[in-house]
This record gives sequence, C-alpha cells and structure tokens, in this order.
Amino acid sequence: MMKRKSYKHMTLAMLLSFFATVGAAQADTDIMEGKATISGGINAGVQQKIIDGSREKFEEYRDVQNGFLINDFRLKGDGNTTPYFLDVKIKNPVQDNEFYQLNGGVHGKYNFGLFYDSIPHNFSSGKFLLNDLGGGRYAIGDVIQSQLQANEILRSQRLTYAPPPGGVTNTAGGAFINPADAQNQAQDAGMTGIVNNLYGSANTIKLGLKREKTGFAFDYRISDDAKVWTKISNEKRIGTRRINQGTYERYNNGNTTAGDRGHIVDFFLAAGIELPETIDYRTTTLNIGTGVYKKNWLADVEYTFTNFDNKVSTLTWDNPFRITDATATNAAATPPALVGTANPFNRGRSATGQMSLTPDSQSHDLAVSGSVELPLHSRVSGTISYGWITQDEAFAPYTRNSAISLIAGTAGPGFDVTNPANLPQQDLNGKVATLFQSYQLTSKPVEPLTVTARYRYYDYDNRSDNITFPGYSAFGDSFWRTEKNDVTSGQDAPVRNEALSFTRQNAELAIDYHLMKPLTVMVEGFWEGWDREQLRIDGTNELGAGGGFIFKPFKAAKLKGNYRYAHRSVDGYKPGNTAENPEAVGLANYDWADRVRHKADLRLQMMPVEALTVGLSGQYLNDKYGNDNRFGLKKNENVTGAIDIAYAASEALSFYANYVKEYRKGAMQSAAKDDAFNGSLNSLIPPGGAPFNPENYWNTDIYEKVDTFGVGATVQVIPDKLTVNTSYNLSNSKMDFNTVNPNGAVKLANALGQSWPTVRNRLQELKTDIGYNFTKNLKAGVTYLYEWYKLDDFVNTSAYMAGASVENTTKYLFTGANNFSYDAHVAGAYLSYKF
Repeated sequence: MMKRKSYKHMTLAMLLSFFATVGAAQADTDIMEGKATISGGINAGVQQKIIDGSREKFEEYRDVQNGFLINDFRLKGDGNTTPYFLDVKIKNPVQDNEFYQLNGGVHGKYNFGLFYDSIPHNFSSGKFLLNDLGGGRYAIGDVIQSQLQANEILRSQRLTYAPPPGGVTNTAGGAFINPADAQNQAQDAGMTGIVNNLYGSANTIKLGLKREKTGFAFDYRISDDAKVWTKISNEKRIGTRRINQGTYERYNNGNTTAGDRGHIVDFFLAAGIELPETIDYRTTTLNIGTGVYKKNWLADVEYTFTNFDNKVSTLTWDNPFRITDATATNAAATPPALVGTANPFNRGRSATGQMSLTPDSQSHDLAVSGSVELPLHSRVSGTISYGWITQDEAFAPYTRNSAISLIAGTAGPGFDVTNPANLPQQDLNGKVATLFQSYQLTSKPVEPLTVTARYRYYDYDNRSDNITFPGYSAFGDSFWRTEKNDVTSGQDAPVRNEALSFTRQNAELAIDYHLMKPLTVMVEGFWEGWDREQLRIDGTNELGAGGGFIFKPFKAAKLKGNYRYAHRSVDGYKPGNTAENPEAVGLANYDWADRVRHKADLRLQMMPVEALTVGLSGQYLNDKYGNDNRFGLKKNENVTGAIDIAYAASEALSFYANYVKEYRKGAMQSAAKDDAFNGSLNSLIPPGGAPFNPENYWNTDIYEKVDTFGVGATVQVIPDKLTVNTSYNLSNSKMDFNTVNPNGAVKLANALGQSWPTVRNRLQELKTDIGYNFTKNLKAGVTYLYEWYKLDDFVNTSAYMAGASVENTTKYLFTGANNFSYDAHVAGAYLSYKF
C-alpha cells in the first residue's frame, strides 16, 4: 500500500505537475514544429526483503520497501531553435528516501529550480516504560510510582551503624550492613520485580529521525555580466533520539581505615533514565544576492536570513521511582568517618524531571566577495561577512522538585524553585555578532614559480547577558548548591553563565617550484591563533611548516607526497580546583592542550600496461597532547595504507579490487579521586596536585585495527545484451583496551586498572545485478543484495541491569536500544526504459 503523503508532498506534486504540464504543452508544440528535443527514462520494479535482526541499522539512511517501486524517473526537454528548457527528476517516490527536482528556464536569461528531499535516519528500537503525551512530555501511572517509591532503599538503610573503635568488619554483626544482607536483598527484589514486569509488557519503540527539505531557487541575468538570485529553503526534522539523564549514589561497603573518609572500596547505585528526546525542528533559510562578473574582476553581495524553530523547548518526564518530591540527605553523621564531607546521598528524588532543549534562534548574515586580476599573473580574492544571531527562549524553572527548598534542616534558597518568575532573568537575551574575513593572493611572477598566500579571520563576539544565579539544583534535582562544582572550601565560585567569545586567525604561505620537467616541489608555513574570553584558557598559538613534491617520471605514473609538522602551545591555562576552573588539577581538554603533530601523505598512481591501473597510498598522523598535564587524552596515532587495482581485460570483462589497512592508537591518563594521602608515593604529587594520589593513577591504551576489502567485476556474457555486475565488500574492525596502573599497587580498589572486553565490528556486503538489453532503450534485470553486520560491544546493555553487579542499578532504566546486528537479503526485478 502506498504511504499517505503529507501536505508538503501534495503541494510539491501539484507544482511539479503544473510546471511539467506547461512544459509538456510547450514541448508538444515545439516537437511538432521541430524546435525541441524530449528525452528521459523510467526505472521501476518489484523487490522483497528478509531481515533478521536490527532493521533500523540495515535501513539507517534508506528505506527498503517490499512490493512495487518506482526507482527513477527523468523527463528532459531542451529547445533546438528555442532557448527554453525543462528537466524533471524523481527518485524513490513511494519511499522515505524520496527526491523530487524540477529545473527550467531560458538559456542565458533565467533559471528556476524546485526540489524536495527526504532522508531518514533510523537509530534502533527498544522498550520504554513511560507514555508519550506529546510535546516532549512523558508520564507513567501513579500506581507504579507509588509502588516503586514504597520499595525504595536508601543509603542510610545500607549503612546503619557506626564503625567500632579500631576498625570495621564486614560481618553481619559488625559496623555496616553489607549489600548482600537480607534486608537489602528483599527491598531490591521488590523494586526489581515491579520493573521487570513492566518491561515484560512494554511496547517496542523505534528511535529515528526524518529530514524533509524543500527549496526554491531563481536567478535572472540582468546583462551578459550581471545577475541577481534568490533562494529559499525549509528543512523539517522530526523524530526521537536517545538521551540520558541520571545521577548516582556512592556509599562505602565497610572496608575503611581512619582518615580515608570511606573511599577505600566504594559502591555506586546508578539512578536515572534513558529518554527519547523529541525532535521537532524547522529551519527556514532565505538568500538574496547579486553579482557582477567582468573579464578582470568580479564581485558578489549576498544576504542570508535563517530562522530556527524548535517546537519542543523542554523535555519533561515522570520519575518512575518517586510520586512525591523529596530531597537528598546529608551523610555528615553516617558514619562518623564521613563527618565533614557534606556530600548529599539518596539522589534523583524529584518526582518530575526536566531538561531544556535547543532554543529558537534567528540569524542574519551579509557577505561581500570578489576577486581582481593583478600584474605578474596574479590574482587576489577575498570575502567579508558580518552576521548577528539572537536568541530569547524563555528559561525553564530551576527544577520541578518542590521539596528542594529545605534540605536536611539546612535553609534552602528561600523561594519557590519551581516558579520561573523567581529566576534572576526570564531569558538569556542572547546576542552574538560574527565577523569573517578571508583573503587569498596567488602569483606566478616567473614560469616555474607559484606563490600562494592566505589569511582568514573569524571573530565570535558573544554579547549575551552574564547572569548570576543564587544557586542551582544538583544531584538529580535533589540538592541546592550555591557554588559551581567541587572547589576548595572558602573559594568563591558563583553560579553564572559563561558568554564565551573567541577570535580565530589563520595565515599560510605556500611556494610551488617546477624544479625540472618531471618534478615539482612545494614548501609551506602556517600559523593559527585563538584568543578566548570567559574560558579556562586565554588562547592557543600553533606554528607549523611542511613540504611536498609531485614526481611524474613518465606519462603513466605519478608520485605525490607531503609532510607537515605543527606545534600548538597554550597561553594562560587556569589551574584546576579553583573558582576559575573547578575541574580536576592537571586535567586539560585535548582541544585546549599543548599539541605536537606530525602528518604525512604519500600516493602513487600508475598504469603499467594500458588496461591496468594501480594506486598505492599511505597516511600517517601522530598527535601528542598535554606536555606536563597529567590527565586526559595524551596521544592519538593513525596509520593507513591502501591499494586499488582496476583491470579491463577486454570489452566484455573488467574488474577491480581494493584493500585498506587502518591502525589507530589512543592513550589516556586518568586517576581515581581520594581525600587523604598516606601512601608511599606522596613525594610524586606535584604542587597543587590534590586530590589525586599517584598510587591511584591508571592509564588506558586503545588499539583499533580495521581491514576493508572489496572486489567487483563486470562481465558481458552476451556482448551488448546480457551483462552481469557483481561486487563483494568486507570490513572488519577490532578494538582492544589495555588498562594498567603505572605506579604499581593501588591504594583505592576503584582505581585498579581493568582491561575491557574486545569490541568487534564486522560488515559483509554482496551485490549482483543481471541485466538484459532487449533494445537500445529497453532493459530488464534482476538484483540481489546480501548484507551481514555483527557488533560485539560490551556497552550493548540490557534495558534493566539490576543485580548485574554489586553496583546495583535498581533505579536506572534503559531502553535496550542497542541491538545493531542484522542479516538481510533483498531480491528484486526491474524494467528500465529510455526515450
């Protein structure tokens, strides 16, 4: 059954029909008078698919339907003695990945174009316990919330007694209730049973997006060297994609020593939910421009307006585990070893959660570009663009947890945190101005020498309001904090937004010199500089140099190579654990860290004999980050080699083969947080290095090897009649994780290095097309597609993981939408006619 078309489809079809009808009427007259030529073609057929596994992954960016299909339609009319032309293209008109295009006009005078393009993006399918009420609102029954709340087990119930003098035991008669004790098991079992029953009866949901883009363009030539144009497009994106919200509860299992504040062996309880984020975007873009094109110079001016409209500004959902709002509790007195931590437990206790989504915005941009010929075979070109963006989406309230104003006897914010009227400002009053400049000078003062100089400048000036908030809702909307993040006690880290601004500049100088007939050499130098405001660094500077060559020893061979070296340095990086940078000491974002880069590329293309073409290529990239920064991404290395072979044995037989080998390595350095240092490696702690003891360092090396192989052939079994096209592709990826503790035995058990399971990613694809030409214009054929995809990944978790480990996630609900493996067969037959 053909899918019901939307209003936009019908409108577009009517417009296409109108223009096609008018064009056809004119074409009939012109053909009869010998003034025009009509050509085109149609490809239609039937197909059947069988999919075992994830249909969404198989159809990630396509729609493979069963039954009758129109694959392609083309109608083209062009005048022989008249200037009129018309061109209609249609692809997959009854599928989700459909495309329509109509172009027409008068040669040398005006052109118009109309198009509609639909592209699906399917993610996966899973189970979701909440009901979609529309508009980004998800809810669950009150009875379920009440039952799950009644089965809640709190951290205070897991740690009931204070430790005895001299230490702690794990026995039932000791200081702590062990997570495996009967009380905990019984309460966990009650919650687990309810949730498992809900998943057993839950409906399957499909996560995916669909992009629909419609546009119209028109240009009119005022004179031989001047024209004006306008373009308008509208893009609609609708669907759902996975998004996570959650927090955790940390507690000690009973193994502790004095002064360590309970961190020797921590257990964690995850609380949260995996949600389907509602996507309902509209993006409208209008372009108006004019240009003048002379023999020695040209110039363009264009104005662009973009309006982005998100129909769903906030995502809200019921917390399945709470029907009444509650606050986190303070662990300062349970047990005494934890006194002074002021660390709230029992998190994620708001009955309703919320999350702000992408806000509406409007942008304007005015661009002027041009170029001019200069003496000495030179040309200079440039572009200047100024834009401004505004955003005034209303803020959501601090939280929907009405109980947050009172936390464990401590005064809360003193106002209703669920009322957006109590925010210091109702919206951001967002304003951003952008200035872009790009210039290029190319000169060939003497025959063997070419000099190219480039400069680019981009300024992002964020003029949005800087707003200071009295605090924010933390720990799963269950606790009120008046400072950002974990900073040293007594420091002032007010809660306010950061209106980030930056300026980026690039300069390059390249020289090509034709040294001799077969050899050209190149040298280059480049610089990139960033200046940033309201960020944890002041800026970065990168200097680099490189060189290359092109060698053509004879007509059928070409060897090309280049190498680049670059060094990036950081200016004014703020140290961690401070009000300016609440992050960990020694942690650097890799994009802001010092970097040394080596990059090389080598390619050989040759034709040993007339029918054989061979290509060899290799690439190498090595990035080292951070210098003395202890934590974060430290190294990224990529090596790739490839070979391509194409051979035309005869007019009746040709084939190709290719193979690509990729190797990637990444190195991470990390550490587990501690509150006290009493180990043997204290002397290794750098100044200001708290709270990361070298005994708790752990490093991970990530290795990935990818092999990709492909072969294909075209055989004319009966010359000009029966043709067989077939191909086979195989891709195999293997990723290993090697984690070690570089300083030997660890102090904290949760810092012990664990190597993760291997991740394997494999894809096989076989395609065959057998076609028979009845006449020059009529062809029939059959097709077959086989795809097999297998993903073995340790993150392919089930929807509900309660009891999977001692870190018991009884209060975290996933969708289980991570089954991507499939085995698919698609067979079809088609008929193609050209006229």
